Amino acid sequence: MFFYFTLWITKRIGFPKDRRSRFWGFEKNLNRIPNVFVSLSVFATTMFRNFYKSFFCNVANRISIFPAFLFYFLILSALSSESIQKISSLDEIVSLDSTEEHSWEIAPQKIDPVSFSDAYLKGQKNLNIPFEPYNVPGVYKLSDESVQTAIIVKKFIAPENWKSVGLAVRLGTLTDKDRTYLNGTLIGETGDMNSTLPQAYDKIRIYPIPNGLIRRGEANILVIEVKKYFQKEIGIEQDKTAIGDSILIQKELLSTEYIKILLLMIYTTVGAYFLLLYLRRRTDRENLYYGVFTILLVVYQFLRNQVKYELGIEFIYMKKLEYIILAVLVPIFANFIRIYFKYPRKPVLNVLDGLYVCFTLFYIVSNEVTYYNFINKNLVQYGWIPYLGIVLDYLIRRVIAKDRDALLILIGVLITVSAALLDTLGARNVIVFPRIVGYSFLFFVLSIATILANKFVRLNEEVEELNEDLEKKVEQRTEELKLSLEQVNRLKIQQDADYFLTSLLINPLSSNKNTSDVIKTEFYTKQKKSFEFKNKTYEIGGDILISGNVELFEKKYVVFVNGDAMGKSIQGAGGALVLGTVFNTILTRSAIPSQQNKRPERWLEEAFLELQKIFESFDGSMYISIVLGLVEESTGLLYYINAEHPWTVLYRDGVASYIEDELTLRKIGIPENEEHLVIKNFQMFPGDTIVIGSDGRDDLLIGNEENRIINEDQNQFLKRVEEGCADLREVYDRILKFGALLDDFSLLKITYHPKRSETDIRYL
Repeated sequence: MFFYFTLWITKRIGFPKDRRSRFWGFEKNLNRIPNVFVSLSVFATTMFRNFYKSFFCNVANRISIFPAFLFYFLILSALSSESIQKISSLDEIVSLDSTEEHSWEIAPQKIDPVSFSDAYLKGQKNLNIPFEPYNVPGVYKLSDESVQTAIIVKKFIAPENWKSVGLAVRLGTLTDKDRTYLNGTLIGETGDMNSTLPQAYDKIRIYPIPNGLIRRGEANILVIEVKKYFQKEIGIEQDKTAIGDSILIQKELLSTEYIKILLLMIYTTVGAYFLLLYLRRRTDRENLYYGVFTILLVVYQFLRNQVKYELGIEFIYMKKLEYIILAVLVPIFANFIRIYFKYPRKPVLNVLDGLYVCFTLFYIVSNEVTYYNFINKNLVQYGWIPYLGIVLDYLIRRVIAKDRDALLILIGVLITVSAALLDTLGARNVIVFPRIVGYSFLFFVLSIATILANKFVRLNEEVEELNEDLEKKVEQRTEELKLSLEQVNRLKIQQDADYFLTSLLINPLSSNKNTSDVIKTEFYTKQKKSFEFKNKTYEIGGDILISGNVELFEKKYVVFVNGDAMGKSIQGAGGALVLGTVFNTILTRSAIPSQQNKRPERWLEEAFLELQKIFESFDGSMYISIVLGLVEESTGLLYYINAEHPWTVLYRDGVASYIEDELTLRKIGIPENEEHLVIKNFQMFPGDTIVIGSDGRDDLLIGNEENRIINEDQNQFLKRVEEGCADLREVYDRILKFGALLDDFSLLKITYHPKRSETDIRYL
């Protein structure tokens, strides 16, 4: 308006039309003056030239123009210090970013945007507000951290006419919340200015401009009231600013974002493919690492996309997930390279992985984004450097070894690292640069795809080679397997023969030779190992049962022993064979009259010491648990020794219970065991039944194969005895219903019937 007024003055005082146009030409040049200092120099030069041509051509007739010229000089000098962008058309997208010709202004203080805009539009230029030039996009570093809000101003001159139906302004990403005013009217806002939580500091703002709000052909003022979230940074930090047709602006943004989404869909397909490969072949863990890495990168890139705001998820949770992914992405990739090329873990890698796990846990439990940002910039990103060094070490060593796969991965890594470096510098506001990791990752995917193609080609070559002589190799392999099977069968026959011979030695030793008609003894044995020899089935194991009769001081006793040798199969059978041989020798020797002048306690002690000495000579390679005892026929008094054998059970009046409750003696064969020898006794009543068994009665599998559970409740055996009424066969059947046998199984039953006259010794 001032320039039109100046031209009107020159016309009124008689300036010729062609000379007035020279001033107009200067006015047009004025809009391109870069700053106040250049404005003054250009103004002085141009003004002197125009003044000389216009004024001194007719000094006498134009002396009266000097006051007008002086007015023009003073006012124009003041206006020339303002940086106003002149827009030629709003039918296209016009950049509002700072240039050498025009810039933005910022005042780090709270100002009423409406009052300020109205004052400016009314011509009040000097409002005593300390505005500073501000380059957009870019952050403004605050000298005072207590400042929370700032006013950002952009002045522009709109064209006279345009065809666009709707206009919009694009403001890039601001440092969190904002209210935006055009000519004093609120056209858009993002976030709650009173909230302390971050809400949108990476959101690109696009605000529609109401029709008729822009002043055509005149100065307009755009005022942004922005509230920071981070301590020292405020302003329009990334992206770009623009004004123009709203459809074109929206289309430009969405086309860029949807291209990124399309790439993310491709990456998702790649990641899912690798995960499916891992599910089909669990040994190839590199597929798992690469698949997880790709999926996480897709999620991270989506969280950097503007489409995320359409999901309605709270900003704080999106940022939490974004920082978590940043903490785990690089470690996963480093471990992928390590596993792919089969390198062992290094201590430094273990330390780094542990640190990044701690960072991830902190992100999970905390909701302070300022802490997220501090840890990310000062710890996480610097930790990527040693990770990168480890990866490059792996790849370069493989490249030196002429590994083509490593070379392709190295190229993809270098491209991706370069893009990530630019993105990191942009995130730190060191440079203003668009995010390109999403695009550069395409090269990395292609490098991996090429590697897979090479692997596929190599695999096909190997398959073709195998197909050429497959029949020959199958025949050769079949012959080898046939020979191996024949050898195994020969060994099996030899082994079964050894088992058979051993069982022939044990069976006569394990015998129920009790002839008493008062004390009845019954046996039941089920060895864990069964085998076939000459079409007959036999058993062999470490459990043994022996009974007999001795006479001590003219009193008759029934003697018994139940043993469980260490080990199964042939090893256990060896211990049972030793016990059977020694104990039967003791029984034979006890028939000598000179050996009958002993008390039952003395007889048990000597028998125990003899067994202990024999088994101790094996130097720890053979132990055996036993219950060794005597029952006096006339009184039913039971004398017994328990050497780490399951406790003895009394069955009386339909109730089963233990007659002992503590371990007093270790297995026979353990050195110095005799020092702890204790001979126990128990008075049996008529009708009482004593049941003794090996630990196979308790070691039962009571769960399925997927959930293997071993019985640890020794009272279960009491229930089985009661359920079977102390009948050994019935007790065995009840045990099988409760669980499966895992060890050799043997039971000894002693029944006291003082009034019975006949004997009924039977073998089960």
